[in-house]
Amino acid sequence: MQKFIRSFALGISCGVTQLALAAPVYTVGVQDYENYLPYSEYKHGEYRGLGRAILDAFADKYGYVFRYIVYPLKRRDMQFVAGNLDFAFPDNPNWITDQKKGVKISYAPMLDFTDGVLVRPDDVGKPISHIKTLGLPLGFTPYPYSSYIESGAIKLEPTSTYDKLYQKLVLKRLDGAYMNTRVAQYYWSHIHRRGEVPVRYDASLPHATGYHFLSSIKYPAMIEEFKKFMVENKTMIENLKKQYQF
Repeated sequence: MQKFIRSFALGISCGVTQLALAAPVYTVGVQDYENYLPYSEYKHGEYRGLGRAILDAFADKYGYVFRYIVYPLKRRDMQFVAGNLDFAFPDNPNWITDQKKGVKISYAPMLDFTDGVLVRPDDVGKPISHIKTLGLPLGFTPYPYSSYIESGAIKLEPTSTYDKLYQKLVLKRLDGAYMNTRVAQYYWSHIHRRGEVPVRYDASLPHATGYHFLSSIKYPAMIEEFKKFMVENKTMIENLKKQYQF
């Protein structure tokens, strides 16, 4: 009987220890774009890409588990600001500032970006007055063009997928397409290879540069840990960038 009690007590003790040692699970709200590599990709129910590779490496090092919750971008933003997600990626302090007003958010820079306008090769170098209809991925906000949109000089045409956006531009249904230029470069060099690329990034037009950040309302201390991780693991991160051809 005493042996049974000792075994039972040991079993309870082991169970409690295992629970205590279980890695905490945190939710990360991410976007559902199919062709957003090298940053991310959501296809066949799987979220992958350079962003996830870096976040998973951080989680492994610190003993965390990240559960990626995929949303359309605007819905992800709403869920995050409402406090229904632990983290958001990608995010930026300059995005959706009206929604974030009064909310204390911690940020850690992660991957750089340039958002600009793609045009057909013959239109490179033309003035901004040439852009009458500007396409963009659903959920994107073309901040450098706000005044032109407000004045009615430019009309926006949001598009649900990058493939459709490229197609509209090539078929001359758009004058330009506002998007992440690295994503466009990756698409035409890795996903949709062809002899002559039918679109070009026009750096002479207004564009935005900055960083994709990891952000959190609930866990500022973990954001500080992530900043430290990014500084202390530069070689590993550079290797991941090479792996994803960033």
